[in-house]
Amino acid sequence: MQQPPKPRLQHLDMLRGLCALGVVVSHLRALLVVPYAEAAGHGLLDKFLFTLGGLGHECVIAFFALSGFLVGGSTLAAMRAGRFSWADYGAARLSRLWTVLIPALALTALWDFAGAALGPAAAYQGALAAVLPSGPTPAEPANHSLVTLLGNVFFLQTIETPVFGSNRPLWSLANEAWYYLAFPLLAFAFFHRAPLARGLYASAGLLTLAILPAEIALLGLPWLAGALAADHPARPSPARALGGALAAVAAIGVAHAWRNIFGDVILGCAIAFWLRDLAAFRPFGGLYGGAAQGLSEISYTLYAVHFPLLLMLWFWLLAPGQSQPGVAVLLRMAALMAVALLYATCVWFLFERRTNVARGWMRGLMRWRPL
Repeated sequence: MQQPPKPRLQHLDMLRGLCALGVVVSHLRALLVVPYAEAAGHGLLDKFLFTLGGLGHECVIAFFALSGFLVGGSTLAAMRAGRFSWADYGAARLSRLWTVLIPALALTALWDFAGAALGPAAAYQGALAAVLPSGPTPAEPANHSLVTLLGNVFFLQTIETPVFGSNRPLWSLANEAWYYLAFPLLAFAFFHRAPLARGLYASAGLLTLAILPAEIALLGLPWLAGALAADHPARPSPARALGGALAAVAAIGVAHAWRNIFGDVILGCAIAFWLRDLAAFRPFGGLYGGAAQGLSEISYTLYAVHFPLLLMLWFWLLAPGQSQPGVAVLLRMAALMAVALLYATCVWFLFERRTNVARGWMRGLMRWRPL
């Protein structure tokens, strides 16, 4: 019997959608606007633009906390109820990742090759790195080798291979995939009844973390904090939700001041425990609810596919020009944001929308036994 769909957590949907938009805004700001030090003026609007356009990395850290809350929390609930299945879990996680990642890799190759043909010479080898440090650099040019492609398919980017092509945002998918593996292994060290099995699961989970780069392992702490927060739900409390929001804002300030892994961990953990209060807050419905659901639905696709397209358009139509902050560049950013949203919606419709179909196919494959 098919289980009824889980109720949506509307405010978490909105946060996830806004974080995806935040990543896109940060890339648009880097592509279109001169650096802050080169801006002719530093008025209130200018500072707002640079502040908003500088939160892309913090949005990714929030994604880790959200993923831990949603995936880790449901995993702990399944283990407590005795209904956790490695086959179902593996099918759900791999179908979720691959249904978007594999098309994103193909589209990255398409847009990179188009940009190389239409844009400035050697742009994808880092010729414009002085203008656009967030794109390809001479030290890290766009890499389209088969080894890099396969490394990205199997979540080894930033571990054994670079990210594929120009698609820098794909770095975080390696983190996600390895957290998906390490977390249930470590959780079973507490939930399994057999002492020997507990020891084996704990050893496997710790070994998984030990072979990862230290930064990836440490960024798993916000993911873990999200899972623990989901496992201890909160009662609705506007005051506590406001306090959590203020703590998250303060943590953003710490992360910006430190600009290192420890600031990221503090920020991610602050957001993780704020999510409990957001999840408990009553839904608003109406336009807010529709926007939250719509943005959340396409957020993963938007994150994974937007940058190669925007980079290609910049190389082709604008490079190496960048503009002073002002109304004109804001309108240009809005137009390109609309292009990115339309593009991501089309890609979502073709691929991510069918994740449940891929999940069912993979579940059957994992449960298949030869005669």
